[in-house]
Amino acid sequence: MKMIDLRSDTVTKPTVEMRHAMFTADVGDDVYEEDITIKRLEERVANLFHKESALFFPSGTMSNLTAILTWCSSVRGAEIIVGDKSHIFLYEQSGASQFGGVSYRTVTNLPDGTMDISTILEYIREKDIHEPSTELICIENTHNVCGGKIVPESFLGNLQMLAREKNIPIHLDGARIWNALTKTKMEPAEMAKYVDSLTVCLSKGLGAPIGSLLIGTKTFIEKARRIRKALGGGMRQTGILAAVGLKALDDFENGILEIDHIRCQRIAETLCKNPYHKWCQIDDTIDTNILFIKIITNPNLEYNASKIAKIFRKKKILVSVWSPTLLRMVFHRDLTDKDIEKIEDAIYTISLYYGFDSLVYSKKYKN
Repeated sequence: MKMIDLRSDTVTKPTVEMRHAMFTADVGDDVYEEDITIKRLEERVANLFHKESALFFPSGTMSNLTAILTWCSSVRGAEIIVGDKSHIFLYEQSGASQFGGVSYRTVTNLPDGTMDISTILEYIREKDIHEPSTELICIENTHNVCGGKIVPESFLGNLQMLAREKNIPIHLDGARIWNALTKTKMEPAEMAKYVDSLTVCLSKGLGAPIGSLLIGTKTFIEKARRIRKALGGGMRQTGILAAVGLKALDDFENGILEIDHIRCQRIAETLCKNPYHKWCQIDDTIDTNILFIKIITNPNLEYNASKIAKIFRKKKILVSVWSPTLLRMVFHRDLTDKDIEKIEDAIYTISLYYGFDSLVYSKKYKN
């Protein structure tokens, strides 16, 4: 029996159509800017977001790092403002500090993935010889750690007004921006107009095996290209990857991500409706394809997230343990309706053990 993998939407595998596109792609040397297919992908993405230019990267982490280093390249002692639950701050190894001497100033992320505008204003440094210089504000949409939340357009507008007043650019980590666009029905350019640069990933819900793009002005991307090369991101016949990316964009335009959102909502409703679901809590609002499950511990049954995850694994389901009391499920295109039914069955099994029979739990799953 296959494992049902809910650890992330990064586990998706390329489709048959993607593999065929790789096989037949026209390629050239991208360091010499001679790869026709990568140019098609970069131009298509730039046009989608109504920006001047785009640049292909092997990962979103490298794309975000390059964006920060590009914006902060002219100032020693630069500082960026980021959310304290942002991917850039938590999961990218403080790359800007490692490679660019850029420091991070964190603002508390609110439950919807936003930050308090007045706090951001307070944290912007004045021009003072004793202090670092605020050179960039980074945001995330959808917001991973906040449960795949879509950042409200009102926040984007208010932040843009503040940033323009202070002459500070905004970079958007849009690793799952395609999910936000699918749910809100916004055009890509509508969302991108609020920021000066953005990263988008093809290797999550869209299912490409690799690839992110950094998007911005022509001058910005020219600077970013040099930094990408220094970081080891100057690749050669990238057209085989760009061909997959073009197929992934076709799938986005055909609404592929809506299915993930529907399935995520279905499991959320299963947890809410289950009469024995007292072992967990979930957010009232599930925006996209990410579901966090908070475990309500019971000392009599020794329940925690790791032990719940073990039960899921016995049912051939992989979930992520984020803390002793928190699990994450991410829904993606490689799942089937049958998989969703099996996930529901596993939830009912866990709930029955929790609600009915502590002896069954302790004997069968204690080890």
